[in-house]
Amino acid sequence: MGASNSKKKRKPCHERRNVKVLMTDKMRLLQEGRVGGYHEKEVMVYACKEAEWVKERKKLKEEVKVLRKLVDEKEEKIKKMEEGGSSMVMVQKCDKGWPLLGTSYLLEQMKEERARRDEVVEKWKQLYLAIKTELDDLIQRTHGDAINWKTEEEEMIEDMKKELKSKEETIQGLKARLASMEKAGYEMKREMDILKQSFKILGSNYATISKKSSSTKLGHYL
Repeated sequence: MGASNSKKKRKPCHERRNVKVLMTDKMRLLQEGRVGGYHEKEVMVYACKEAEWVKERKKLKEEVKVLRKLVDEKEEKIKKMEEGGSSMVMVQKCDKGWPLLGTSYLLEQMKEERARRDEVVEKWKQLYLAIKTELDDLIQRTHGDAINWKTEEEEMIEDMKKELKSKEETIQGLKARLASMEKAGYEMKREMDILKQSFKILGSNYATISKKSSSTKLGHYL
């Protein structure tokens, strides 16, 4: 019986841990900042349901507490009756003369009360699972939207990178063309300088030849 009681006492602790998990998940969801305007309404609905759940949970805890107290009282009565040697106390006799034992009556009551307590606990579990399912669904949808948003952002960044690369290639092409034009201009200027020097030399030679020709003609006439 002690082992049975210890198992029953561990259940509320387990439920409390589950409640903490729910609250932790909710706080993590809100702290991540992923819940945009699209999900604000769902979060508000969840908050209202959570408040109802807390209220219902408190009510169920009180009911479980009362039932546990009744069961403990019945168990205590049975224990006293067994210790006092009165476990076979006859309450009344049926038509056939078989005795109805006090312990059997108490045990039947205990079974009924335990069944009621188990039913309350089961309702509590079902309510907890419903809230947890809704929270998991909300987290999943929010996480999915965050992934889609991240994918769109990555695609946009890739497009921007491609556009930037294309512009850089265009700039490099223009720089190469400008360098080629500058080189061609430099070579053209150099050729013009060479031509100028050539014209200058030719002009000087022509002047010298002209002078010599004039002197020769003048001496011939003399």
